[in-house]
Amino acid sequence: ERDGVSWTAMIVACAQHGNAKEAIQLCQQMQLEAIIPNEVTFTGILSACSHVGLLDEGCHCFVSMSQEHGIIATLEHYHCMID
Repeated sequence: ERDGVSWTAMIVACAQHGNAKEAIQLCQQMQLEAIIPNEVTFTGILSACSHVGLLDEGCHCFVSMSQEHGIIATLEHYHCMID
């Protein structure tokens, strides 16, 4: 059974290999299975979007992170947004 750590590991792996759309899909699937993304999950998603130029998707995830999930942005999150 997958938990938040295994989902996040898959998302970060996709991000590191330039598969941003797959990382986003995994995050959506993760949430459909009622597993809540954490700060590291969002760092992976934002990093993935940054690496391949998905600005709109990255901005949407950034807003969702704070408004829907109550996660306060860290320096790592802001770094991904300005990268």
